[in-house]
Amino acid sequence: MAQAFDFTRLRRLTVIHAVVQLFLLILLAGSAYVFLVKVPSASVLGSIVRVVVIQLALFYPIYKFAGADAEREVASSAPHLTTDEQNALRRKRVFSDIVKGALFIFFVVFTLRAPGAPAVQFMILSLFLLSYLCYFQCFNQVAKRLMRQKS
Repeated sequence: MAQAFDFTRLRRLTVIHAVVQLFLLILLAGSAYVFLVKVPSASVLGSIVRVVVIQLALFYPIYKFAGADAEREVASSAPHLTTDEQNALRRKRVFSDIVKGALFIFFVVFTLRAPGAPAVQFMILSLFLLSYLCYFQCFNQVAKRLMRQKS
């Protein structure tokens, strides 16, 4: 008889991701409001269009990365993993965390070093927030789909 997966940790992680998504949405709305107040309306539409186009280009790589993370987390919920399997999953998790940390540092440094024009700053901040929102959305969607399949 096959034992069922234990998704308790993964369910908690999806709830944490939902809370983080709410926080990021509030930050995005606040930054958009500040941007709309500070910048003339002519450059607002151009900045928003550029952000949407760049985000569309980034969607597929983000989706693949989040899907791989979700698959790894579901695999780590399997019962009776050997030590080698646990170590392989741990290495993948550490690599993923390093990549996410490097992207965070990239956005922070890029924001600090970018020109002081409000339109450029808004684009960088919006891309950062939308990229992480996209990652959390994709992770939760793939994780929930895989949990339904494995249950």
